[in-house]
Amino acid sequence: MQPPSLRPRRTAAPTPKTAAPDPLGRAFDGAIAGEVRPLYAFLARHSGLPGVKANANIILAFASHAATRGRRADALVRTMVLLDADRAPGGTELEILPVCGVAAIAARAVSDAKIVPASLELLEAAAEDLRYRVRDEVPRALARIGAIRGEPLVAELKGWMDGFFQSAAVLIAATDNGWLSTIHSDTEIVLRLDEAFQLARGADRADERYPGYKALIEALSVTPGVIAARFGAPVFDRLVAWSTVKEPMLREAIVKSLGGTRLSKRFAADIARVHAALAASAPIRRDPKTDVGPTRGRGKKRR
Repeated sequence: MQPPSLRPRRTAAPTPKTAAPDPLGRAFDGAIAGEVRPLYAFLARHSGLPGVKANANIILAFASHAATRGRRADALVRTMVLLDADRAPGGTELEILPVCGVAAIAARAVSDAKIVPASLELLEAAAEDLRYRVRDEVPRALARIGAIRGEPLVAELKGWMDGFFQSAAVLIAATDNGWLSTIHSDTEIVLRLDEAFQLARGADRADERYPGYKALIEALSVTPGVIAARFGAPVFDRLVAWSTVKEPMLREAIVKSLGGTRLSKRFAADIARVHAALAASAPIRRDPKTDVGPTRGRGKKRR
């Protein structure tokens, strides 16, 4: 008989691991079945709103559930995207609902190419939503679709270029490397850039006070430089052509788009010719004698 210390110990059978509970998934399935209140309450509770930023993790988790459930989720996603500011006011926890809807549209379009046209239609409407968090989610959605769909999406977005917010969304999305790296020809992307610039150039004076115009100007201050870093000369050729514009905000946008150390090191000569074109087209003062130079800081308060 073996001593007690050498006898094999009897160990209990391992307890099988159970999957962690998924309250979002259960609420999602309930919403598909017709009971949306638990889902809406869950998303609102975990939204991070009101606050500076919405909870990105819950937005991505919701989009993932939509992709997993496929067509069964489409009606729910569409309903959430179309929730207006009365039902999901901006600056409240309920704003997370249309934001999640926009993210879910992208997830579905990535997983099912057949619904891309309908998805882009919904995203185009969301791009000019009154709530800025909903608008801001649209470029991210476009970039996710573009990372899979690639270059064809650039042509498919041509119809977006007649609206300020929509054009800005396209330009911002195009700066995402996940999408930009899939674009191998400069033709269509340079056309979208030029259409955006011409839209801003043709705007009325009253449009300059519109938030959509300001959003487009901001996008034009960044995107050309990012696209130029990939495609080089064709983009700089467009910037030279744009340099004849007289509108100060657009001229400033061209200059800002040329900033950045990486761009200046690689394309110093091209940047120089854009600056030369801007200098050549700069408005001439009627009377140089009246030019007293910068006046900022001359007041008593400044001193």
